[in-house]
Amino acid sequence: MKIMTAMYTLKKGGAYDRFNMMLEAFLEKECRVHCLSLIPILLNHPHYRNHVIALPMKARTGLVTKAAVLILFPFYLFCMGWREKVDLIVAFGPLYAFLLTLPKWVLKRPMVTFIRLETSFSSRWQNSSKPHGFLTRMVEYVGLWFSDRIVAVNTTIRDDVLRLLGRRRKVDVKVLPNNIPSVTEGAREDSLLTRRRFGISEKAKVIATAGVLTRRKNFEVLVKCFPKTGVNDLFLLIIGEGSTEADERYRDYLKELVETLNLEKRVFFTGWLTKKKLWRIFCASDLFVLPSRSEGMPNVLLEALGCGTPCIGSDIPGIRDILCHEVLMFDPLDEMAIADKVRRFFSDFQYSNDIISLCQERKNTFVFDWKERVFKMVTQRPFYRGEACPSR
Repeated sequence: MKIMTAMYTLKKGGAYDRFNMMLEAFLEKECRVHCLSLIPILLNHPHYRNHVIALPMKARTGLVTKAAVLILFPFYLFCMGWREKVDLIVAFGPLYAFLLTLPKWVLKRPMVTFIRLETSFSSRWQNSSKPHGFLTRMVEYVGLWFSDRIVAVNTTIRDDVLRLLGRRRKVDVKVLPNNIPSVTEGAREDSLLTRRRFGISEKAKVIATAGVLTRRKNFEVLVKCFPKTGVNDLFLLIIGEGSTEADERYRDYLKELVETLNLEKRVFFTGWLTKKKLWRIFCASDLFVLPSRSEGMPNVLLEALGCGTPCIGSDIPGIRDILCHEVLMFDPLDEMAIADKVRRFFSDFQYSNDIISLCQERKNTFVFDWKERVFKMVTQRPFYRGEACPSR
């Protein structure tokens, strides 16, 4: 089977990790994968071919580059799909579904679209007054309309898609949550050694949080509620970094906030870490907290659960699908509610035991072979609109 997909450029973050895992899932089944991109997306496999568009401009961000992508990608993808005689088209997001609409329509090949984050037509954003909101919604709508199968990462996104398309045509929407990866034993090194690297004592209490340093992650609420916990000898490790100028400004804002609250000796910014180092910090932490305002299904939360670290997070779609229990969640805008949960975790033995027990229960739910499920969902017959996917 020949599969065609596209990715503008790979950045750091869970969604991009999943894109690579998806490609690996196809390659492990001996599919031939053709991927169009602006920069090389390297995978060492004889059945993988990366087609790179060479643009005259050096920057890979900005309006000019985005306009070039909107104009050139559909044409290149059509030529690539026709030349390689692809059997199946896979879009990793509504925008890519839009870019792949032309080859899908002309070549008459089925298209499967993955949705990883809330879209502009979600119940939370559909009334947005942003200037580009209408154009974004139209692009995403066209991409999803031409999709033969849609795979959402959480139930809320699935419901939004069904609400948008379900009354207009029969649509095949499935849910595939992220899984918990296998945490290597090397990550479970002596937690005392990991703490010492940050100058944290064995008896100190450590909270960890992680993700791309962008405003939707809402890390500032953790910093603000920190003094309100009333917990002595408490430390916070913020793991991650940004990838845009806006992210850099947000990082600077967080660091200024830490200085304003005189928390320089208790709040640490680690930068981006390898998976092994990330998991070591999770294993050495007493509690993982994710205060995001918007998520698809955060890999870092699942990885923290996989390390056996007790977790609490925002009561929002994506996180709610993972944690499920009310006691494990909080309003991401309520500083006092977060501070109270942290305080109770470190002061109430029964409360912390309940958190630990429920997190172990949730962990067991997300231990499965994600790659196998991806392949089955993508190739499962029949498609509602397109032709059945040919046998490989």
